[in-house]
Amino acid sequence: MMANQEHLTVLENQKKLLILQNRNLQNNADLLTIDLREKNLSQSNLEKVNLSQANLQKADLNQANLMGANLSYAQLQQANLMGANLRQTNLIQANLVEANLIGTSLRNSQIKEADFSRSQLNRTNLSEACGQGTNFCEANLSQASLYEAELQEAYFYRVTLYKAQLIQAHLSHSYLCHANLQEIQGHHLDLRWCNLTQANLQGANLQRANLSYANLSYANLQGANLTGADLRGANLVGTNLEQTNLTEAKLSDTIRA
Repeated sequence: MMANQEHLTVLENQKKLLILQNRNLQNNADLLTIDLREKNLSQSNLEKVNLSQANLQKADLNQANLMGANLSYAQLQQANLMGANLRQTNLIQANLVEANLIGTSLRNSQIKEADFSRSQLNRTNLSEACGQGTNFCEANLSQASLYEAELQEAYFYRVTLYKAQLIQAHLSHSYLCHANLQEIQGHHLDLRWCNLTQANLQGANLQRANLSYANLSYANLQGANLTGADLRGANLVGTNLEQTNLTEAKLSDTIRA
């Protein structure tokens, strides 16, 4: 019985591979659970295709069109998605550990509880992406755009967000210990209740940002612009505030010692 079931699974996968060969799939084509490990799918048109639970480990999806596709629970470890179009894509609980997403567009995508740890996301567009509980541990998001992204309770341990655009992004209750946030653009950035212990915010632009009750102990805010920022109740023990602009900042109930 087990052998028969395995044979049926192989046949089903082969059928899906035949459907895929024209590289021009649209209109909700169903490739659920397909095994595409290490396959070359570069420049493929997979718009709105159902790839939920698919195995795409180490697959080459360079410049592929996956707009509106369903990649929930998909395995994308070490996949090459450089320059791919992932706008409005469902990546809920997808595994993208060590994936290459340089220059990829994830605008308006659903990335709740997805795992991007140690991934390359340089210059990636995550504007208006929604991803509560998403894991970006040790990922590189240098110069990425997270404009108005909803990333509450996300995990950003040792993440690199150098010169990233975080204007009006919502990161409340996120974990950003040892994060590199140098020279970010964070006007009206929501960092309420975030843990920013030993984070590097040197030269960051945090005008009107909300850092109320954030833990900034031993963080580096040297030369940062916190004009009009809300720091009420924040932990500033050991924080480097040298040449920090705190004009009109709200500092009541901060912890200094």
